[in-house]
Amino acid sequence: MGRRSYSPSPPPRGGYGRRRSPSPRGRYGGGGGSRGRDLPTSLLVRNLRRDCRAEDLRRPFGQFGPLKDIYLPRDYYSGEPRGFGFVQFVDPADAAEAKYQMDGQVLQGRQMTVVF
Repeated sequence: MGRRSYSPSPPPRGGYGRRRSPSPRGRYGGGGGSRGRDLPTSLLVRNLRRDCRAEDLRRPFGQFGPLKDIYLPRDYYSGEPRGFGFVQFVDPADAAEAKYQMDGQVLQGRQMTVVF
């Protein structure tokens, strides 16, 4: 039995690798100096009491700046709160300050953990 020899195929036009289309941010002015918009504005707050309400988080976190949303997830089947929540700020700088100040603080007798 003879061995087949394969000749290498020519490289694709434009070089190797996948070509990416240009980012629409650069085209429409969204790129460049918009680093502030790319920073996180939502904080994960862990170790909340099961009876914690959005109003209970609005007071302490609202002192750092305007809040966009507070979400306290519930169990799909039982409808019971899951013990954590998300606090979303309008400004990323306010979110960073709130994370720094509120991580480790006690709310309703429980020590919270706050992460981005």
